This record gives sequence, structure tokens and C-alpha cells, in this order.
Amino acid sequence: MRFLLINPPIREWSKPNVFPLGLGYIASSLIEEGHGVEVMDINGLRLPKDEVEDRIRRADFDAAGIGGIITTYRYIKWLVLMLKKYHPEKTIIIGGSVGTSIPEIMLENNPVDIICMGEGEETVKDLAGVLEKRGDLSGVKGICYRDEDGRIRHTARRAVISDLDSLPLPAWDLFPMDEYLKNPVGAPNRNKWVDGSADCDSPLSMNISATRGCPYQCIYCYHDFMGAKYRNRSPQNVVNEIRLLYEKYDIPYFHFIDDEFALRKEFVYEFCGLMKELNAETGNRITWGCTGRANLVNEEMIKAMAESGCTLLGYGIETGSQKMLDLIKKQVTVRQAREAVRLTKKYMGWVSVSLMIGYPGETKESIKATVDFCKELDLAPQTIFFLTPYPGTELYMMARKDGRIEDEEAYILNLGEQGEKVRVNFTDFTDDELYRIQESMISELDALNKMKHSEVG
Repeated sequence: MRFLLINPPIREWSKPNVFPLGLGYIASSLIEEGHGVEVMDINGLRLPKDEVEDRIRRADFDAAGIGGIITTYRYIKWLVLMLKKYHPEKTIIIGGSVGTSIPEIMLENNPVDIICMGEGEETVKDLAGVLEKRGDLSGVKGICYRDEDGRIRHTARRAVISDLDSLPLPAWDLFPMDEYLKNPVGAPNRNKWVDGSADCDSPLSMNISATRGCPYQCIYCYHDFMGAKYRNRSPQNVVNEIRLLYEKYDIPYFHFIDDEFALRKEFVYEFCGLMKELNAETGNRITWGCTGRANLVNEEMIKAMAESGCTLLGYGIETGSQKMLDLIKKQVTVRQAREAVRLTKKYMGWVSVSLMIGYPGETKESIKATVDFCKELDLAPQTIFFLTPYPGTELYMMARKDGRIEDEEAYILNLGEQGEKVRVNFTDFTDDELYRIQESMISELDALNKMKHSEVG
């Protein structure tokens, strides 16, 4: 079969810097089965809609696959209409969290044929075989679709891929790699929430993944493998990929986009040892970064990571209030967060943290606790996000139950990027008050940070 894989635009205020790993793995899996694959990377090339429509009109394919996160829903809605306009008989498959988190909404409101639920590498191979033979979709595990009577059907859940080393590497060559490599991700892109640029001329960078799954259940979080067993590639397999990318594209910085890179200590230590060996070969040219979790790291681990080339260890601190941390089921204490930040700054010189406001029950006292936490640790975040309920999260179910979200599709159509606006207000503050609080927090912390630096200078 001939597949057209489409990557919709995301974060258009910034430069395209995050390679679409999901589609990259899907492309490789299809190629491995002997299928033809063409990629239309709208995000990477930043194609205008008239050019996208023209490319769709001229495209030759049997099935189109679209992947993305939930904030791409509005664009995908238009994209699907264009595909059906010029290719009404061709199959349209939606994957990624934009499909998995809202399968019924997607099928009920769009001329989409099939939703690929969760991990797609094995599912898409089975699906391609059935589509090629015009067989019965009910036997394909891990999908959601409309049957001949128009009813939405869920097939049996597919088991997670236990051996991640068995997956072929992403099909990088099908994507505009020059665009992704030259636009910084991770440590070289500290300025991303201001204008999407790097602080200075930065080295080539690339995002990769070593693990899947997350055992934690924070009420605001939706990730690609919700409820899936935590798994990791072997450290040697990951380092082999880094070596290959380094040799192929001369990339000196790699950023792990995993939910829980540092969950298994033995994995982290073995990986760090192998990275030290690789850097001994390359003259310490390769650096890397990842997110951590305050309750999982310790001084020995952070020191080992820094010595192996890690230059960024980020944390979702979220709040300096223990009451709010407990409410969102973070399973982290303020003490653990404080220690993680201090140790990371000790060995890496800086730390990346994310903060949010607008929790249910948020008060002036809990907000002050967050400000005090940042002051104590000399943190000046460039932005502070608003708590936002995304489909598939416990927070979203709370908002639905409380009547804060009535028309689900209308709400999803207006979702923006990473809590930059108040979408649902769970507090007793007005929206305007929350905006003023956010601005005041950022200004106060930034001013304090500048004052301290000027005193040092």
C-alpha cells in the first residue's frame, strides 16, 4: 500500500524544532513491511494552507495517516476535509493523542475512518494488511472505527510493545531534517517561551526517546502511553542511535522527550557510563538533556548525569505549595523539589522548571508559597502556565462533571499551547485576576533575579 503520512503544524509562534518521532517510527514500521511511504511535514516546512491543499490534490496514496497532539485538532479538522474533498474514497487514519484521547469526538465530528489508539507501530502494520485485502477491521487490535451501520466500534486493546529495542529507528530521511536540526531543542533553547529562538548561535540538536510509559497519575497530565507499562530501551541501543545520528548529521546535543527518563536508576547509570565512553571517543563533543522527577533523583545520579554530558535536567515543579502538590497527585514534596533544584544547579549550573497557577482551591497563600520557593532557589521562570484540563486527564473529567466544559468539541477547537491562557478557571479568582497574578509573579521573580546578578557582577 501507499501511505501519505502528515505532520500538522504546532507552535507556529516558534520555529519547528521537535522532530515528530511518532510519525518517524510509524514510517519505519510501514517501510519494514514493504509499504510505500510519503511524508508531508507541514510543521517542519511551515507550508501555507493553499500549498497544502495543492499537494493533497496532487498526492497519490491509498491511505493517509495523521498524527499530532490535542492542540492540533482544529487544523486536522480542516486537513481531513481537504483529503476527503480530493480523495473521497481513500482511508484516513488518525493517531497520536489527538486521536487516542478523543476517539468518539473525532469520529462523530469528522469524516475520519479509523483511530489508531496508543502505540501505533504494530497496529499500523496489521491495519495496512487488512486494508490492502479489504478485510474485516474488527480483527485489528487497538483501533476505533465506524462500522457499515455507522456505529463506533472499539476493538480489543493491543498489548504494549515490550521490547522497544525491536523497533526500527525513525525514518529521518523522509522528513526535512535540516529544519529540525538547526532549530534548537532542549538546553540550547532556553529562550523558547519568549520568541522561540536560541540565546545565541547554537549547535545542531535532536530530540530522541529512550523510554515509554509513566506510573504516575497527576490529574493534569495526558501523555502518549497513559496506563501503559513503563518500558525502556537498552542503554546500548540508545547510545547506538546517538552515535548514528552524530556520525550521520554531526549532531552534538540530544534531548530526551520521555515522560520519565530517570525512573529506573540502573538504566540511568548504565546509560551514563556508555555516554562517557562515547564522549571519550568524540573528545567530549556530545551533550544531552532530559526531564527528571524530584522524588526520583539524588546527588549520586545527578552527578553521574553531569559527568556523562548532561547539561539540562528539567523538573515539573508546578507549585511551591504542598497542599496544591497533594491536590494534583504529584507524589512529590516541596522538600524533594527544593533538594532536586539545588543539586541540579550545583552540578549543571542551572535548572529548567515549569510552574502553573490556577489549581482548584488556589489561594493567595499558595501562590505566595510558589513565589517564595522561587526566591529561595533563585529561579526566574520566563513564563508561568495556567492549569488547563486536557481530554483524557482526571482534571478534564472534573471540569466536565462540574459543568465547566459543556460543548466538548467547541472547547477542544479553542485549546491553545501549554496553558498560555485561562481555558477553565478552577479558582475563586476572576480570569483577569489570574492574568494579573501571573504577570506580577513573573515580574517580581525576574526583577529579583536581575538584582542578584547585578550584585554578583
